[in-house]
Amino acid sequence: MKWQRRYQAARTQLTPGQNLAPEEGFPGTPDWTGQWLYSQCAVYDDLHPRQQQLLADLGLTAEGARTARPRRKTQAASFAAGLAHARAWAQQHGNLAVPEPARHDGYRLGTWLRTQRRRASRGKLPADRIKALEAIDPHWNPAGGLRWQQAYLTARTHTTGRSLTTTADLDALPSATAKWLFTQCSSYGRLHPEQQQLLAETGLTSERAHVLAPPPKPSQPPCSVRPRLKNPPSSFNAGLPYARAWAAQHGNLTSACYRTEHDGFPLGRWLYKQRRAAHDHLKRTGNTWLHDPQLTALDPWWNPPWRVTWNHSWHLAHTHYTAAQPFPNNTIKWIRTQQRAWAQLHPHQQHLMIIIGIHGPTPLCRYNSRPAILTDQPTELINIHETSPRQESRSSQARPGPARKQRHTPRQHPPHRRTQPAN
Repeated sequence: MKWQRRYQAARTQLTPGQNLAPEEGFPGTPDWTGQWLYSQCAVYDDLHPRQQQLLADLGLTAEGARTARPRRKTQAASFAAGLAHARAWAQQHGNLAVPEPARHDGYRLGTWLRTQRRRASRGKLPADRIKALEAIDPHWNPAGGLRWQQAYLTARTHTTGRSLTTTADLDALPSATAKWLFTQCSSYGRLHPEQQQLLAETGLTSERAHVLAPPPKPSQPPCSVRPRLKNPPSSFNAGLPYARAWAAQHGNLTSACYRTEHDGFPLGRWLYKQRRAAHDHLKRTGNTWLHDPQLTALDPWWNPPWRVTWNHSWHLAHTHYTAAQPFPNNTIKWIRTQQRAWAQLHPHQQHLMIIIGIHGPTPLCRYNSRPAILTDQPTELINIHETSPRQESRSSQARPGPARKQRHTPRQHPPHRRTQPAN
């Protein structure tokens, strides 16, 4: 499909009966069409016979494919083409401050000039080409950049025939131009000499820039420096007492999530930083972290080789398991996920799952807390909701369908007789 689209595009660019002249590089064809035709000549023998027939309809035969030459354009010819477009642009606009997306007669002149400026800044543009561009516009590669040059040309247009003596003269200009000129006055000493020369041509000399520059902002009094904490929250000694208190209360450290606070201390964030420090130290040196034994004494799984969020889910399941409470629905889903991925679990993860009664992948069944009758199945996977033979026989019988409502005939009332008054 892609080949057919390109073939149709090339066919629209060619006239019927046109001489392609492949031995001369397909002259007289658009640049893209000539390159595509030569690429087909390079793989002509590998094309399908139907593709070869379609190319023959355009005038490209097997003999022409063998003698085809590549469609190449030398750097000198490419530069000459771009220079001609640049000269035409300068004659129309008076400068070469061309925006990057601008085109001239379909030629991407802005992109071409950007490439020439980049090559000139790297010292890879020949001197004769630099002189050719300077002959068109001496400031084709401005020292302040293209955006500064474009803003300068706009300001020069607005200040032609005006005097820039007081601030009122600048305020009379368009707001964007006035703001830009005030900025140049404030930073006049830091401008490039070429930029200062261009501003002097508009009447903004060094003396006037010093006069028109806005007054500097009053210096603010230095803010009081907060004294550095002796034990910042990120230090190890600051969080160790809180970690000990949490471990004494909960029996572990992995149940504390990232937002956990203990007595106002960000314990979860502190543990996260200690795990990062231990991981970076092991990766950098290959040795165990210095403070790892102190935290391991509080919780052997404080820095597991898997995600800590896994331990959060495990502690939730362990809490319900030890309290003989049924698992919540989210915990049941988590247990079933671990069973499906049992072979991918870490050996220590499998050991922790066995602690809560999950001994491996088992068929899906009901999860209960603490069954009264123990069997060979894992503790948490026993279905105590067994049906009796009577219930099974009752369930196997077909239920009678709902009784069909009978249509009752409307009740007929006797005709109302008018009572005659007694004589």
